[in-house]
Amino acid sequence: MFTHEDASELLDSTMTVLESESGSTTPQDGSNVIDQWLTQLHQADNAGPIAQTLEQVKEQLLMESVNSDELCHLLNTLATQTSEFSTMMGSEGDMATRLEALSAGLKLLAGQVNHA
Repeated sequence: MFTHEDASELLDSTMTVLESESGSTTPQDGSNVIDQWLTQLHQADNAGPIAQTLEQVKEQLLMESVNSDELCHLLNTLATQTSEFSTMMGSEGDMATRLEALSAGLKLLAGQVNHA
């Protein structure tokens, strides 16, 4: 089961990858974090669409030649889905706020991919 502590650690790992300097992380770094998310999301009843988009992001990252337009679109879709998911977290704790920060990080990354 996905505990609050597990989610917090995974969010921290994800934000570290998203906030790292361009060139200091590899697609494989992102892929490892994505695999951890997919393991957890596949166990959740209401996370199917996010898991599906995340699988598509992973496929793009692992391609020999990344389609920047497609990756940008997928990251923006994932950001929107993450933001919508955060509204289901309720007002207790910091999870909704952290998911919103993740959404913002994904949008920022999409903008960087789009201008690369």
